[in-house]
Amino acid sequence: MVSIMVAGYPSKINAAQQIVKLLVLSLVVILSFMGCSDPEDPISKDPVQNLQPAENPLKSKKKVLLVSSYHLEYSWTSGITDAILRKFDATIDAEGRIDNTGSKVVVEIINMDTKRNPAVESIQQAALLVKNYIEKWQPDLVITTDDNAAKYVIVPYFKNSSLPFVFCGVNWDASEYGFPVANVTGMIEVQLVDQIIANLSKFAKGDRIAFLKGDDFSARKEAVFFEQRFNLKLIKKFVTSFDEWQKQYQLLQNEADIILVGNTISIPDWDHDKALQLVHQVTEVPTGNWDEFMKQFSLLTLATKAEEQGEWAAETSLRILNGISPSKIPIVKNHIAKIYLNLKLALTRLALQ
Repeated sequence: MVSIMVAGYPSKINAAQQIVKLLVLSLVVILSFMGCSDPEDPISKDPVQNLQPAENPLKSKKKVLLVSSYHLEYSWTSGITDAILRKFDATIDAEGRIDNTGSKVVVEIINMDTKRNPAVESIQQAALLVKNYIEKWQPDLVITTDDNAAKYVIVPYFKNSSLPFVFCGVNWDASEYGFPVANVTGMIEVQLVDQIIANLSKFAKGDRIAFLKGDDFSARKEAVFFEQRFNLKLIKKFVTSFDEWQKQYQLLQNEADIILVGNTISIPDWDHDKALQLVHQVTEVPTGNWDEFMKQFSLLTLATKAEEQGEWAAETSLRILNGISPSKIPIVKNHIAKIYLNLKLALTRLALQ
């Protein structure tokens, strides 16, 4: 199901009616991406067999460790985490304490915090701590979110082991990690970049496409896959500070015809209010992105849903804990996106033309 949300000022809608109308009409093609899983997907044909809440004491329940690549304050991470816990009937409080009293399984969480600590040495150290904890706690299954946990925890320590893993949020392709293997399955994360570009091209003066994002592993992986998958040559700008982001955003108004605005989580001194002010002051080219929390900073957002990743990971984990081998569950991709049109920014662009 597709939701269209228009952010802006209704009193000025006539001024931007044409740009919004064209965007809405052209977005119809996106419907082909949405809907149910592939008919041949065993998960679609074989409903999830939920575990029943344990009648025995808490210690008799299966143990599941959730390993997040990032930090819980990051909305993508919190969206996946909340969805997983809901499916397990567990709860978490503001301090991160988990209540497993009524849950189907016993859940514990480790956040690797690699967005804010992106150095390879830091990631490897965090991965080693996860490995040691797994060996000490001995969970029955591990869920990992996003690329760093897959690359630095599963691959070097647990690939082809007897411990089952379910990953989610891995960008675009898991084959670079050698997945699938007997003990690993998961859901990859894909973005509708081709649809974003196709729609923004209607309002662009040329075909130069820029990619602006905080400098981290997933950002560089995304850029490479965008270029390879969609036959693009991107103007790539990876930044490590807010000043650098502001500078590059302004320069790209003349150097690019479309700007893909990636998320800014790995920029430590990010200033939301100043960035929003700058965007409305200097934007002259159409912009797009795929993160819901970045919708204020671009004309068009086709947002992937963290909840879809988390729900699938939890449901798949319950299937495995009920006896289905990970090797029998194919790797899938997300099928849900939410559309946002930023009317306020559309009006800004019309005023500049």
